[in-house]
Amino acid sequence: MKRLYELASNLYGLHPWRVLDESQLILVRDSVSGELCYCSVMGMLGEVYSVHAYIGTESLRLFRRMQVEEITEAGEFFATQHSVSVEFVPRAELERQDRELLAALGHPQGRGLASPIFRTIRPGFHPWFVTEEEARTLAECIRAVIVVSAAVASQESAKFWDLADTYPMVSRMDGAEPRYQVDLVKAVLPAEPPTMPVRLEEETLRPLRSQDYTVRGVMELDHILTGTPIGKKGERNSCAAFALAVDAESGIILAPDVSDSSIAAGDALARVFLRVVQASRTLPKEVWVRSQKLKDCLAPLMESFGVAIRVAGRLPASDEARSSLLGFLQGGSRGR
Repeated sequence: MKRLYELASNLYGLHPWRVLDESQLILVRDSVSGELCYCSVMGMLGEVYSVHAYIGTESLRLFRRMQVEEITEAGEFFATQHSVSVEFVPRAELERQDRELLAALGHPQGRGLASPIFRTIRPGFHPWFVTEEEARTLAECIRAVIVVSAAVASQESAKFWDLADTYPMVSRMDGAEPRYQVDLVKAVLPAEPPTMPVRLEEETLRPLRSQDYTVRGVMELDHILTGTPIGKKGERNSCAAFALAVDAESGIILAPDVSDSSIAAGDALARVFLRVVQASRTLPKEVWVRSQKLKDCLAPLMESFGVAIRVAGRLPASDEARSSLLGFLQGGSRGR
């Protein structure tokens, strides 16, 4: 942590946000995991001063979706984000653990001084304090940002980001003295991994399939990722996710289920679908979902029950339930 703090202090002294914007990524390979880290400097607008290092290709995919504003809700961001970061904040924003750490490291105290805080985000969780391994990863990322921002500040001709999807990658060279090499690397995202269908034990499905059911109506299945924390104070909190089965005609929520966002959406929706079928002894004529991914996940299950499934442009009944739920979680329920 002392080494990480020293690097953060050097970073702050360079003010990299004066020469870099958040889209100008800097790459470095994590020496522990071997994964690529994509470092983004924030602060050019003067609101937040930080470096976020997005770890792995799926985090890069998330970063690019954020750039084009495909992700607007905190829940979806936290569900897939894997990153480490340093942010420079006023002392009033420090947690107790931050204050104790900075005091042990001899960080100066006084009005107007920025204090570094070190965080990690694991998929499905809120930001939390870094572990020893995460601190090493973050240190390597900060060092890479220092190398590139210093090069940019000293060489007006440095053109690291002129080519599309091409970024500077920092590597340490062999030798007694620390020296670093900067190469231009094209960051090409692989195709998204294929959608895996929901797989349930045959022992679970057989007794349900053997029943006679009334068939009627349309069921909307919806999965809602939220930023609502689950967990005790002083512990790493996960994010709540809700799976809803809603009757399309009446708008009645048939089987709400809450879990953390580490549970795959398809698995959560399969669970609520089977719960409704078992409790009501009724099968819908059709099931509507929001995306092709969810349809692909659930299609084998629905086929085994003889239920049609399709992607709908809108889920009117579920949209109303979603709006009410999110309003309640955000304090907009007016006490209901």
